[in-house]
Amino acid sequence: MSSAWLFFGGIALLYFLVTIPIQYLYISGIKERARKSKLSQEQMYQNMSFEEEQLHFHIQGNIANLPSTVVAHFLYQLRHRKKSKG
Repeated sequence: MSSAWLFFGGIALLYFLVTIPIQYLYISGIKERARKSKLSQEQMYQNMSFEEEQLHFHIQGNIANLPSTVVAHFLYQLRHRKKSKG
């Protein structure tokens, strides 16, 4: 029984590690798109097509992607934090 837990735990860890870069690229793309279009996040989502809304919901709203989304968001914030004026 413990080998089955180890196997499925390994699969879950691999899935988590693979989806972090995907989530990071998606978050970066959304932020860049918002910056270029100069729209608020709400306006940008209102202007999305149905297909884009569904893609966004699947990528950001899937419970299986939640841990990797949180880590990717943290990494994005860490890499793009503004320098404090000293």
